[in-house]
This record gives sequence, structure tokens and C-alpha cells, in this order.
Amino acid sequence: MSRVPSADEMRVLDNGQVFFDYGPVSMVVNAVRDGQTDTELIESAFPVIDDTLKRLGESLTQLRKYPADVDVSALSGTARVMAEAVIATNDPYLTPMAAVAGSVSDAVADYLAARGAEKVSANNGGDIAIRLSGENVMRLGVVSDLKTGTVSRAVTLTAAGGIGGVATSGLGGRSLTQGIASAVTVFSERCANADALATLLANRSYLALPAVQTVRAGILDPESDIADLDVVTQVGALTDGEKEQALAQVLAEAETQYKNGLMRACIATVQHKTMVFDPEGILRTESIQ
Repeated sequence: MSRVPSADEMRVLDNGQVFFDYGPVSMVVNAVRDGQTDTELIESAFPVIDDTLKRLGESLTQLRKYPADVDVSALSGTARVMAEAVIATNDPYLTPMAAVAGSVSDAVADYLAARGAEKVSANNGGDIAIRLSGENVMRLGVVSDLKTGTVSRAVTLTAAGGIGGVATSGLGGRSLTQGIASAVTVFSERCANADALATLLANRSYLALPAVQTVRAGILDPESDIADLDVVTQVGALTDGEKEQALAQVLAEAETQYKNGLMRACIATVQHKTMVFDPEGILRTESIQ
């Protein structure tokens, strides 16, 4: 049986949305049912988070391994979703932990949608699972610089567009990165995939330059799942050509993952230079001055 959350672990916000602050989860959830925000329905999702985290804890050893060493057959539920999301990218250095935040968001959003919510957002620290039906739309701000939290444009998503997950990664975010991108936002059908791919695409922006400082991840965080890999800690001023090269590398990976059916679109920024990859024209975007 799931435990009863404390007032600190589950708090109703003024707009009827609910903030879950439980273990590694820091999630703001909104669910509209019958045209109104349904706070009671959202609150009922706490056991989903509690149960998911408990089960992930049981699989943590597998989830911290590189794909070649993961025994997928030993995993189930959200743990298996995480592993399959990173394995699908064909990157040898993404552990299933690269998809953890998005996978938990998916679990909550699926629960709410299955109970009649026609508009859902489960925002787990920037990894957002979205469920839309009918004529519902959702407007999201896209961050172009994770260090400053700058929102440079707004994106309007529709049910017809089929986007179920949005995730952002880059330098200055809450996770370590191997790239130099200020931010890469990925739009996929599932948040687990968006989460894994945001990490991957941000990593692909790396350039070996004097302006780019790196350190072994294990020095910054001995418990990191990528402790033996180098990560970027600081990037000095880049030339326009260097920014364009970094974005070209992100674009090449985006095209590969799009052809593999894992993502629909992405927006990447390297020091104020932005690239939008939207081959189907599903993103309705507007700049924010």
C-alpha cells in the first residue's frame, strides 16, 4: 500500500495544479477533466510516483549500466521503458538513467489520461509528459539557455500533432552534459524518448576547443552513472563558425533519430544561435522578445 504524502511532498498550488516534491521527483502536474482542472484527480497520482520510485530502486544496478551491459529481460515497468528508450538511440554511452525523469512523467500522465483527463502536463524538472485529446492545445515556453533559464520562444502543441513528451538538456542544466549546447529541446511521442534524446543531442554538440573545459564526471559526482566519461564544465566565447559547427552536429543526429522514428522535432541553441528542426511542420512557434 502506498504511503500518505506529507504536506511538503504534495502541495496544491493556487491554480489547482499540484506540486509533488518526493525523493528525486520535483513535478508540477496539471490535469483538465470535463473542461476544468481536476485537483483531486491529480492528487490521486501520488501512489503512481511512490510505486514507480520503489520499483526503480530495486533495478538501480541495471539502470546505471551502459546499454551493452543492461539485461533488459530482468527489467519491467518503468525500468524497462527507460532501458528501451536509451537502447533505441544506438548510443553506447547513454545509461537508462538518461530517461528516468521523462519516464516517471510518462507514468503519471498515462495514469491521468486513462482516468478521463483530456489535457495533461506532468513537468518533472523540465521533462514534460503531455497528453492532449480533441481540440485541446498546450502552449509551452522553450528555454534557450539553461544557465539563465531564458525563454526565447513559445511553442503551441495540438492533439493532432502527436507530441507526448518534451525534454531539454544542455550546459547548466540539472544533469551533467558532454556537449556545449546552451539548450536542446526535443519533441517526441513519449517523454522517455524525448528525455534520452535531449541528452544525446546535447552531447553531440561537443567541440574540442581551447574555450571548452572538461572534467571527468566522477570528479564532480562520484555517484554519477557516467563517472568514467568527460563532461563539459565551462565554455568561453565561440565564433559564429564554431556555433554553426556544433549545431550542424546536433542536426545530423536529429535527422538520424527522426528517421528512426524516435523524435519529431527539436530546437537547439549554442550561445544565442538557434536551429529549429521540424521536418513535419508540427511546431507552431513564436519568438519572445
